[in-house]
Amino acid sequence: MREKILVVNPPVLSPRPLPAMEGLMGPYVLTSYLRRKGMEADIFDFIQEPRTFDGFEDVRVTGIKKCGNFEHEHLSKRIYEIGLPAEKYLNFLKAYKPNEVWISSLFTFYWQGAKIVYDLTREFNPLIKIKLGGAYPTLATEHAIEHFPDAEINLSRPEDPARFSDIHIYLYRKIPRMFPVLTSLGCPYSCRWCAVPFLEGGTMRYKDPLNVVYDIEDKVYFGVNTFRFLDSHLLANYESHFKIILKEIVRRNIKAEFYSYGGLNPLFVTQEMLELMARAGFRRIQLPIETVNEETLKRNKRPVTMKAWIECAKKLKRIKCFEVVSYLLCGIPDQNIEEVYITINFLEECGVTPAPLFFTPIPTTRYEEERPLEDLHPFLFPCASDECPAEELEKICLNYHATGEKLASDMLRGDKHIYDSGPSISIGEKK
Repeated sequence: MREKILVVNPPVLSPRPLPAMEGLMGPYVLTSYLRRKGMEADIFDFIQEPRTFDGFEDVRVTGIKKCGNFEHEHLSKRIYEIGLPAEKYLNFLKAYKPNEVWISSLFTFYWQGAKIVYDLTREFNPLIKIKLGGAYPTLATEHAIEHFPDAEINLSRPEDPARFSDIHIYLYRKIPRMFPVLTSLGCPYSCRWCAVPFLEGGTMRYKDPLNVVYDIEDKVYFGVNTFRFLDSHLLANYESHFKIILKEIVRRNIKAEFYSYGGLNPLFVTQEMLELMARAGFRRIQLPIETVNEETLKRNKRPVTMKAWIECAKKLKRIKCFEVVSYLLCGIPDQNIEEVYITINFLEECGVTPAPLFFTPIPTTRYEEERPLEDLHPFLFPCASDECPAEELEKICLNYHATGEKLASDMLRGDKHIYDSGPSISIGEKK
């Protein structure tokens, strides 16, 4: 009997969704690759659904979780199951009748969504072969083996040829607002809070630059007008890779807007490069700062100094069409809240939009912890402390999107916010 594979992007259990959930790439790349290999494959995405202004429409309260520093602040948050209901998935299984279900799981703290799909599939038909892949089982392999006992665990491999496969655009139920583009893998640096070197390797690998441009041109033909580059180290090997992409976009007169999501490394930026990016259509540039505290940067082996960042920011601000956004890490262990606010104020004084990233300990990194993975969601502020309180981090969360966009006051569904993540819910008696 011919194999029928169903690739699944699971629901997530979360206080609120992360920006990376929009325009997710992995399951679509995999399904497209399988089809190109002549296999019968389809995708079921719990998350790709119509959106309201401030969140996903299909949300259900499932419980409550304590925030970091709970013993002193007594703050908690509602946890939502975000995504299509189980009935729709079961109906799809009945209609499609797959032999194999491949579950793609991105963040380690979202592992319970993959478990929901696993349990539903097992209950529907115990004979279906289940494979689990993605960042979660790669970073937390023993955890995955324990909780998915008869699933085949597939670890992410940087050399996997599927990683650079072009996406069949018709797999999306709704074209992402920013279509994902990946042109390279790897990072030669080893920042202590980052898992990219473990997931992608320290050696750079590149997609053919002309194939990148051809794919962009193909998507523009089908109506896509905004693209987001996901490369962790976009400027590596600039002359023989990214520069070729930019020049081809200009030469072919491709009309689209481009965003750098992974961020530019200030050590590699030149004025000539930025001018070419502007001509090609780049409009939003991510220039990560993490923190203005030089000691924190050195302690975590971040190779970029504040001096290099400031010089790069000056170059960027000379390009009038650029919106410059900068990631900063909030709630790192041993960080105080003054450091976070000083960084935010510094960015705003430089005319750069702050984009807070709330810190979570990631398996395989220096900050790996033994706590349950589901307790380490960034919006639970797992490393909050008296010096960096969860209540203050929540105020920052309410003032900024992690994409760098200001929250609007009218982001309501009916007469209430979809995600009641702030002010935090107080439970228990303060002593």
